[in-house]
This record gives sequence, C-alpha cells and structure tokens, in this order.
Amino acid sequence: MKLAIYSLIILSLTSLRASAKELLVVTEEWKPYNFTNDRGEVVGRATKKVREVLAEAEVDYEIKVYPWVRAMKVAKERPNTMIYSIYRTAEREADYEWACPLIRPVGVYFFKLKTRKDIQVASLEDAKQYTSAVVKGNLYYDFLIQHGFAQGEHLVVAADSKSFYKLFFKGRIDLVMSTEYIMSEELKAAGLNDDEVTPLLEVTKASQQRGCMAFSKDTDPMLIDRIRRALVKHNQEFVGP
Repeated sequence: MKLAIYSLIILSLTSLRASAKELLVVTEEWKPYNFTNDRGEVVGRATKKVREVLAEAEVDYEIKVYPWVRAMKVAKERPNTMIYSIYRTAEREADYEWACPLIRPVGVYFFKLKTRKDIQVASLEDAKQYTSAVVKGNLYYDFLIQHGFAQGEHLVVAADSKSFYKLFFKGRIDLVMSTEYIMSEELKAAGLNDDEVTPLLEVTKASQQRGCMAFSKDTDPMLIDRIRRALVKHNQEFVGP
C-alpha cells in the first residue's frame, strides 16, 4: 500500500515538472506588435519575433496577456518571467534584466478630432491646456508625467485604451497619444475614417525608444543568457519588426 502511495506521489511530481513551463512571458494588447486574435492566439509582429527567438534559445514557455500595469508587476516580482514589448527607460532600468532591441522605434503622436478647430498644439506645453488620455504605467504615461502633466488635471488615465478611445471619438477627451497604426485600427473599429483625426505633434523622445524584452531580477541568469544570444543572432540574420 505504501509503495503504491509513494508511486502516485512520484508520478504526480513528475507530471507537475513536465507541465511546468521554463519561462512565463507576459505582454499587453498593443497592435500590431502583440495582441490576441479572434482565435484567442497571442500574435503580432513582436510576438512572432519573440516566438522565433525563444525557439532558437530552446525555451519552453507560455504567453499571457494582461493590462500593462499588471504585466509589469508580474514581470518584476515573479521568478523566471519575461515581458515584451517594453521600452527601456532610465526609470525602469534597475527593475529588470534587459534584452534589446526587440522592435524598432515607433512614432508616437498627439491626435485630435479634425472637427476640433479650437485645439492648437505645437509643443508639450500647449498640450497641457487640454485633457489627454493615456494608459496608466505605459511609456506615454511616464513621459507625460515627467514633463509636468498631472493625473486628473491634464490626464485621463485608464487601465487599457479601449475605454478612452470611445470618449475621444465622442469629443469628451481632447487629445489621445497614439501611434498611427493603432489610431487607424481604433477608427476602423468605431466605423470612422482615418481623415476624421489629425496628428498634431510627434513625441520624438518616445518615438526614439526601442522596444525590448525584459526579465524579472529572479530569472535564471543562464536562461537570460540563452535568450540574449538568440536575440543577437536573430537581429543579425533578419530585419526586425
């Protein structure tokens, strides 16, 4: 009887080890780089590269999609966890181990509705006269906070972008900080045309940043090294997203 129980325990432990992934990968919904398609699969230009790099590094992994603040928290606190696509900034530098670059710089703009003739923005200081919508904890949020924008005064902050785009298209938020691709997709989803918005100001500091992969400080150093080497090889052999 004892032998049978012991065998069951061994089998259970073996099964747990077999099902456990070597690396948890977390990300957010950010088209066209990382997003969930209609079949529930995590896809996108950055996701494709992440999968290719992890295959090269022979890493067993799973990808989970969270709101951005939660994804960063999980990646910061959970051992053997990687996050993408994350911009490497001075404020985040000490929180993670880094593997860069994953994606090229992405142009970021302030947008207004074309009908809002009253909104004139030629500088960041001008933008403080209006309400701007951002996702809490993402690069755009950090950038605006650093430049004197205050939550509740200049900024409408949300856990994800879906809610504030609806308000923006209804004219209840003055400005949205976004990429051209994402804005186009949101307009399409709302049944609107691209010419219904106007880009006002490119936020060059944000657009010069390169997206990376980052790891929790408690991630196995040998695992990080394998992935870094695989990323270097991929970047040498292919044109990135």
